[in-house]
Amino acid sequence: MKITQVLYKQNIGRLIKWQWRVQRKKTLIETNAEKVLAARNIPIIDAKQFLHEPLFEAQKQDVQEICNNIVGPIKLEPKLNNTHPLWNDDPCLVYGDHNVLVHGLEQAKVFTNAIELEPGLPKYFKELYEAYKLPNQDEHIQRIIIASILYDAVQEKLPIRKDPKRPAWKFPRDYGIPDKRRNNLIVSRMLQLCESSVGNMSSNKVIAKDVFFKVPLQRNANISLNLRADLLLLSDSSLAPLMDDIQGDLPDLSPLDYKISLDEINIYHKDEFISPITGKFNNVHTALIHYNETEVKNLYETPVLQTQIMGRSLMKCYAFAVANAKSKFGENVKELPEPITLQCVHTNSQWFHFSAFQLNSLAGPEEDGKKNIYWQTPLLNMYNNCIYDEGVPVLEDYNPEVFKHFLSFYMNGTEYEIK
Repeated sequence: MKITQVLYKQNIGRLIKWQWRVQRKKTLIETNAEKVLAARNIPIIDAKQFLHEPLFEAQKQDVQEICNNIVGPIKLEPKLNNTHPLWNDDPCLVYGDHNVLVHGLEQAKVFTNAIELEPGLPKYFKELYEAYKLPNQDEHIQRIIIASILYDAVQEKLPIRKDPKRPAWKFPRDYGIPDKRRNNLIVSRMLQLCESSVGNMSSNKVIAKDVFFKVPLQRNANISLNLRADLLLLSDSSLAPLMDDIQGDLPDLSPLDYKISLDEINIYHKDEFISPITGKFNNVHTALIHYNETEVKNLYETPVLQTQIMGRSLMKCYAFAVANAKSKFGENVKELPEPITLQCVHTNSQWFHFSAFQLNSLAGPEEDGKKNIYWQTPLLNMYNNCIYDEGVPVLEDYNPEVFKHFLSFYMNGTEYEIK
């Protein structure tokens, strides 16, 4: 490397400071314009006559009046206090997608006035479970899992990992498929496999994505269930009731109230009901909901328990069934002309929770009325691990029972079962 002559830079910082010092005071340049205009008998008017009065008066006005005088006024956001137009002194208890009940499944049963007769799904599902099988279905599902978990090209910055035993430890930042996309990929591909395999038998169903429901309830308080169905399978005919009305006892939560751990708000539309279920396909067949670890959290910042996950399934089943009942029979319906039956699949793309719900009445647990019925399976792992092992994709401990349940849910209510 050749050593070149050292080049000395000029320090322009001193010159810049000097220019700022010189230019800070502007001197008026005499243009002789006033003399020329006076020689031609042209009147000269002081500009302050038109500028100073409106300017100083505007400074004395209120901020809102100034905004009204601006072209294209900006509307100020209302304050989140009792001056808000939607403020209600009577608070509303809200259950949303991020909530879980502190007492889990037992609290959800009391809230929904539902009883669980026996563990597992009804025998009807077991018969349907063995009646239909797709060609090479296990090979198809294993390819779907690997394609959704490993082969997807989306790589985003994942949430920061935390170790409770070492709170100050910083893990390397992880990149990968976000949980919301991973859940959507695996569930939508399983639905697509079912649709393409059964052919014309799926013509009575449609799929809706990201369907939002807002269901108001009166339980000695204003309650609103603001929940989303990530994928909603709608049918032109309702599912048959799984069981006649029976009586049973609800769990005992004393000394807790079954409305505990709900969010409390004062700004809301009272008795606002939102349900997009209309038209020909006005029956909820199956609700597919995602469990996103970055969204679902406990109100008291404790880890989410398995019983709380099961309670979340029941709460969503109840909300969708009540919304379906109000859409079909009117918003003020109490005793239903016929039961509303629906199914629910709750997943985080690794475990699946299958449940069925039959809504017999909208009465609360305080009233002595009909009880609703709930069936569920334990949390079933579809696989234990799906990783790259020395550059080779590996799927460990695949469980074929999960898709059998999924397919039996999809086939429920189709023409196949009467053949």
